[in-house]
Amino acid sequence: MKKRRIKTLQGGMLAGVMGLCLFARPGIALADAWERTDGTYRTADGTGIPNVISRGIDTSYWNQSIDWNQVRSDDVDFVMLATRFRGQPDPYFLINAENAHSAGLKVGAYLYSYATSVEMAEQEADFVLDLIKDFPISYPVAFDAEDAGTLGTLPPAQVSEVINAFCKKIQDAGYYPMVYANEYWLQNKIDLSAINYDIWVARYNTMYTYDRPSMWQATNTGSVHGVNGNVDIDFLFTDYSSIIPADTWRTIAGNTYYYKDHRMQKSDWIHDGSGWFYMGDQGTAVKGWMSMPEGWYYLDEPDGRMATGWRDLDGSWYYLKESGRMATGWRQIDQAWYYMDQDGRMQTGWQDIGGSRYYLNGSGAMATGWLNQNGAWYYLDGSGAMTRGWQNVGNTWYYLDGSGVMQTGWQNVNQTWYYLDGSGAMLTGWLEIGGALYYLDESGALAVNTVLDYNGVRYQSDGNGVCTPAPAEDVTMIPQE
Repeated sequence: MKKRRIKTLQGGMLAGVMGLCLFARPGIALADAWERTDGTYRTADGTGIPNVISRGIDTSYWNQSIDWNQVRSDDVDFVMLATRFRGQPDPYFLINAENAHSAGLKVGAYLYSYATSVEMAEQEADFVLDLIKDFPISYPVAFDAEDAGTLGTLPPAQVSEVINAFCKKIQDAGYYPMVYANEYWLQNKIDLSAINYDIWVARYNTMYTYDRPSMWQATNTGSVHGVNGNVDIDFLFTDYSSIIPADTWRTIAGNTYYYKDHRMQKSDWIHDGSGWFYMGDQGTAVKGWMSMPEGWYYLDEPDGRMATGWRDLDGSWYYLKESGRMATGWRQIDQAWYYMDQDGRMQTGWQDIGGSRYYLNGSGAMATGWLNQNGAWYYLDGSGAMTRGWQNVGNTWYYLDGSGVMQTGWQNVNQTWYYLDGSGAMLTGWLEIGGALYYLDESGALAVNTVLDYNGVRYQSDGNGVCTPAPAEDVTMIPQE
């Protein structure tokens, strides 16, 4: 199929053309052979070709430079490109794959095989995969079985083993394999009962007889605008656009890539329908921490899926927002507040933040209300900030010192004495402590050096606030309840 050089209209070629003319039906010009007339593609003798989905060509090194825009305008929908020439990548593969795709053609590939063993076939598959992975391959990748001097020396069962080894590796990588062979090989050289891949049959200038081809290589003497000289013409019977996904994962040589619109994605975010991934400059998914201009992201092992929510990493907890970006600072999550430092690590325990002091419990959640730590009580207001000084909690006054610890007993605050009971509540009114009587006014302040009335009895408070019965002489009374 692909070892030949471009032929000219002389010798056997001319005889072939003359032969085609002999079979042309009245009213069908030779120029219409392999083209569509009246909505039907026709053979050289004018016979309609049934069930054709589209027309394509296959090309190799021998076709040299091709104007793919002209090709596309000449009713060519797809191309199958040779991948190897004399043991090396076909030098025209790269430019043809890109330009054909840019012109709007579907692009497939094939390898003329010299393999005589499963191992050689797998090596050939590796060669093809390494070549095509960076190009927009949207049609099958074919194993070309026709070399009589290598593959053709094997019995049919072994030929099928070689074919299957190649096709399985192509399929396992995420591409769609196909087998190319002429009808003689299909009938005599390949054990078709062992082949479960689509067949691209070759039979020139005469209608194929193979009963279930997916593609037919109908002639090697076709003519298409944009291609100098003869070109192989192919007809498609299977709609690969509905079979081969445009967006898919592929694993090649141990590396996994994502293809969107048949092209490998690099240096960009992709969404495969189940999650977000970032594909690096080599096309593989980034894993672990990744810095972007807008912040940090974490891509989970083992596949690189973008993480969201809480993650325990290297002994620290981090929170990744719905966007995947690592959170820093305060963050409300499930009705609780958490604080992540500038490196994204969730904080616990006492934290001084923005001029206030907060307590974050073992889960990282910010505490509010009363908090007992090591036997000391603290009060954290609705914002979580630790309070100091006087605090009215539930219509009861409490006093917390400069370190935020709730006080009990006698407390001198701004040169005024107050008494706080064992619960920390500030007391008012008459109070007997240690056998001594004291009076605390409605603000809780201890009355000193004054006369008070208690149940009709006059009391005198001294400089320490201790109240004793007052002398009988006339004094100015301060009525007290």
